[in-house]
Amino acid sequence: MREIGSAVRPAGLSDVPALVEVLRLPEPSAHQILRPEPSAQIHTVVLGEARGRGVGSALLDAANRWAVEHGLSYLSADIHHRNASAVRFYRRHGYAPSGTSWVRRPAG
Repeated sequence: MREIGSAVRPAGLSDVPALVEVLRLPEPSAHQILRPEPSAQIHTVVLGEARGRGVGSALLDAANRWAVEHGLSYLSADIHHRNASAVRFYRRHGYAPSGTSWVRRPAG
């Protein structure tokens, strides 16, 4: 596996149209009450022709190894609840809902 900035790509997937980006979050402050642990968000992209071939699983495995090597306590992935295939994919890999996201559209 080689690191490309914050993007991680397993060896052997250099020609596959897919990428996982690992964005390390700032160290939590002492007063952080939700998750006072080092963490990162991940974003995966696997284009259509590469889907169903284990590419996404390989990307998540690479992101997990990167997180362990960098001393992170957890990874999070923002997934819209209506994206049923992504929800199933991440659940199969041990991800679970955590907390609630609050959003607001800007007025204007």
